[in-house]
Amino acid sequence: MTSYGEVETMANNPFGVSPEQVLALVQEAHTQAATQLSQEEAARTAAMALLAQVGGKTIGEKDLTFEGQKFILPAQYEGRIGEAIDFLDRWRRQQGKVHEYVKTFQYRPYDVAHALTLALQEVFGSSGMGESWTDMFGQEHHPQFVEVPTAVGESVQVPWDLLAFPILGPDAVINVGHIRDRDLGYLGQLTVKAPRGVKAQVEGLFKVIEKHLTASSIYRGKALIGGDNLMPTFLDVRKVNPAHVIYSDDVLQQLNTNVWSLIEHTDLMRELGESLKRAVLLEGPYGTGKSLAAFLTAQRCVENGWTFLFVKPGDDLDAAMRTAQLYSPAVVFFEDIDVIGEAGDPARVSKLLDSFDGIGAKGAEVVAILTTNRKDKIHKGMLRPGRLDAVISINHLDQSGVEKLIKAHVAEDMLRVMDYGKVFESFRDFTPAFAKEAISRAKRYAIAREGGKPTMLTTSDFVGAANSLKPQLDLMHAADEEKTTPTLDKALRDVVADVVDAIEFKDGDGDPSFYVREAEVDREELPA
Repeated sequence: MTSYGEVETMANNPFGVSPEQVLALVQEAHTQAATQLSQEEAARTAAMALLAQVGGKTIGEKDLTFEGQKFILPAQYEGRIGEAIDFLDRWRRQQGKVHEYVKTFQYRPYDVAHALTLALQEVFGSSGMGESWTDMFGQEHHPQFVEVPTAVGESVQVPWDLLAFPILGPDAVINVGHIRDRDLGYLGQLTVKAPRGVKAQVEGLFKVIEKHLTASSIYRGKALIGGDNLMPTFLDVRKVNPAHVIYSDDVLQQLNTNVWSLIEHTDLMRELGESLKRAVLLEGPYGTGKSLAAFLTAQRCVENGWTFLFVKPGDDLDAAMRTAQLYSPAVVFFEDIDVIGEAGDPARVSKLLDSFDGIGAKGAEVVAILTTNRKDKIHKGMLRPGRLDAVISINHLDQSGVEKLIKAHVAEDMLRVMDYGKVFESFRDFTPAFAKEAISRAKRYAIAREGGKPTMLTTSDFVGAANSLKPQLDLMHAADEEKTTPTLDKALRDVVADVVDAIEFKDGDGDPSFYVREAEVDREELPA
């Protein structure tokens, strides 16, 4: 085949080729270009036909049917061809009128925008969103794209706002946006403005988008951070090595029974009629591994197609619950629930309890896991049956747990002679965080003992390391708990009391009053 460049070269060299040859080459080049255009048009026509089929258009609207090779008119038009032509002309004009097609998806907005891109690439081979468009005032608008995280360290550009959609017509546009649903929060919404004649194609496109949302959602089956229901971010579950997280045998049994079995055996639970809606409280002192349980749970969620949301104090728990319901089955893990669940803050407690009641909707497959360092501060309304299904106390390690933790952090060939009974006695009051520090310190004991890289760690290394941590443990137990933030009404009472205490009473000459020296509030009598 001959390229345009070759034609141009020959045309500029008339002495090397005849005019007839130049004309023949030009005709050949135009034929190639026309063939290419016809192939693109054929591909587009095929794609539109596919969308129409997906959208349900197998015959024409009402009395107009497309089939066979002949024009067949109803008997009523015999001898009235003009009226038949008028009918077809009205039908043609009607099909050209622009209509608005709106579809709201039960997914977060940027999830829908991403699925739109995938659908257009599947059907047309490209997103088809790269063209600008001109409004009625002649102002040109360029397509907008938003960078959306799709995983830890990964993102993708998705179309947003009003974009040209010439595939469906010369003036067709699509608006990629969202609405705020009262019960579910932000939902993705697409509005297509296109001729009525492509209604089936638009419906077909919506179905292809729904298919991609089901199969390739950005958020379903992922580990997310926070309660943001517009653009969630992702939790890196690779940060924690599960082999290094050790609990007592009893705690492991409780976690498996009340949380992990639901995630790992979801279909069996459904088959047995077991509810996948549960609320579990993890309670225990600092350093026992409650937060690490979040990562272990998140890892299991991702492995088994569950969505995981990690929520911290200050995040919107209600928004997280809504996202969890949209992308269920899901786990919502809320740290330090006592921060907002303390008695004396009725408005926030009420909202919190409403969130829990919300996941009790029929068929909801959401597991709520809450943690607290101070179970005595949990509002009593949260502890009644029906709101909490299980309370798991994560505390000190048992002897089996201590042995597992040591073996997880020390090479096996360095533990040749060990009395784990004696080691456990020295570790008895240690939380996992203290036990881990004692193991690290035992390695340093061995280095100091052997004057270099140790060949083995002995029982005395671990006992000595544990004993050296006892003063720090005693200080921690003796330390007062961190002061909690006062409630608003208490803070206002304290301010008023300070003002009253500062009042000075004076006589007419401006001297301190002989009868009233000062006013002082008895703060002990104020309600807590």
